[in-house]
Formats: sequence, C-alpha cells, structure tokens
Amino acid sequence: MLGLQILSEILTLRQFQTVVWVMVPYLYLPYRFWQLYEAWKFLSFETDLAWVRNLLLLQIVLWIGNHVLNVTQLPRLLRWEVKEDSDMSI
Repeated sequence: MLGLQILSEILTLRQFQTVVWVMVPYLYLPYRFWQLYEAWKFLSFETDLAWVRNLLLLQIVLWIGNHVLNVTQLPRLLRWEVKEDSDMSI
C-alpha cells in the first residue's frame, strides 16, 4: 500500500506539476486509521501489552486530529479563493 501511495504521488506530481500531489496521502489515511484500529482490536484487554493498546489508541486520536488539521489547511495551501457575498440584503 505504501508503494502504491508513493507511485500515486509521483504520477500526480508529474501530471499536474503543482502542490496537488500533497493531497494524495489524504486518500490513503483512512486505510492507515483502519490498520491502527485493527491492531488495537487485535490486542486483548487481559494481556501484559496494555501499554501498547493505550499507545495505539493515542496514535489513532493524534493521527485523526492531525488529519483534520491538515484538511482544514488545504484551501490555503492550494490558494482556493473564498468568495464573500457582499450583495447581501438586510
């Protein structure tokens, strides 16, 4: 999956030759979240690896928070214009 992601980034960079390739990892992040969640479910509550389970949960929360933060920055990164409706009647 990582190889496919890197190939997608390279092809996107060659095709568009802009910062659009930065968006490619956002397509693969849900799969990464799912992998972490599956690993978290795999560990039972009774094992001595509770610290690993807690670490995986922390990593899931941090990755999702980071993903949300990155997605909110996309309009600025790609310089999308925000049109304000100045003709609003009151």
